This record gives sequence, C-alpha cells and structure tokens, in this order.
Amino acid sequence: MIKNTFYNLPEEKRRRITDAIFNEFAGSSGERVSINNIIKNANISRGSFYQYFDDKVDLVEVMTRSFINFSLEKATEVISRTHGDIFVTYDLLFEILCECSKDAKQSIIMKNLIKNIKANDSLVSEYFINRFKGVAELVSVTNNFDRSNLKYTSDEDVKCLSQILTQVLKNAVFNVFVIGKPFDEVHREYHRKLEIIKTGAIAD
Repeated sequence: MIKNTFYNLPEEKRRRITDAIFNEFAGSSGERVSINNIIKNANISRGSFYQYFDDKVDLVEVMTRSFINFSLEKATEVISRTHGDIFVTYDLLFEILCECSKDAKQSIIMKNLIKNIKANDSLVSEYFINRFKGVAELVSVTNNFDRSNLKYTSDEDVKCLSQILTQVLKNAVFNVFVIGKPFDEVHREYHRKLEIIKTGAIAD
C-alpha cells in the first residue's frame, strides 16, 4: 500500500520518483523491475523508498493511478463532448487512449502493463487481483451517460453495458499496443463490434 508520506512529498520530488518508476517499467517487464534502479534514478535512499512504498506492487499502483486519472479525465471530457452518448463516447475513448501509442515511452509502458495483466503471472496481476480499488471510480462515469435512447435504462443495466463496452475497448487497446496491429485496422474492427452491440444480433 502506498503510504501517505509519498502523497505528502513536495510535487517536484513526487514527480521525480514517479518518472523513475515509469522509466523502469518502460525498460523492463513487470517481473524484472529493479528497486535499485528506481532509487538511483529518483535520487533517494533505500530507506526513503520504504517510507513511501511497501513493495514492488505499490509501483504498479503508481502507474495505474496515473492511467485511471487520465482515463477519468478524458472520459468525463468525452462524455461532455458527446452529450452522454455511450457508444460515441467509447468510440472516441479508443482514439484518445491510442494517442499514447504515438509516444514511444508511453507505448512501451502501456505494452508492458497490458501484457502483464494478460499474462496473469506478474506483480501487475497481483495488484489487480488483491489491491486494485479503482473499479468504483471507473464505473462512476456511467452515471453521466444519456439513457434516453437506451432500451435498458436502470443503473444496473447501464453499468452492465458499460462493462461490456469496456471489455471490447480493452481488447482493442491490447491489439494496438501488445499485438501491434495497425490502428486503422483495429479501429474498424472495434467500431464494427460497437455497432453490433448497439443494434443487437437478433432480427426484429
């Protein structure tokens, strides 16, 4: 668990440590992350490191928290732009998240993070299985979707629809960052899946 001493650090020092963590993940898979490298690049002592973090799994939380904050910010922005249309929102979210692929460092970090989640055998998986607390925040955005054009409009139904679309989004992002498929090809496949979910598979 990340300790309050980390969050209470001056912004410049906290940013320096965060950058060191991101740089370490950019250069290695989750299994080979080196605390020594992070300590050296952040210019802190080992004792200070353990005043901020319990273990390596906390480092995943630093990265995940950054991506959650980014996603929430972008999701809120896109929902506002699309007037709450859930399908247009998810279409634009894919494009926004894939903007990271244009930055080499961000692309490598996303690739390592997603790959380790899929592998289910790393400290990334340990974090998501046992410590991840971000689901409620991500699901909270469903309260902002326009339900007037939806067939199922209860909180539970909209939450369920959002979960389905999120899984489709995650698979598309995985195809771009980890598999390395061309963005345009994945976007077409992704958009088609959204259309099938939107219109339904059973003829009237």
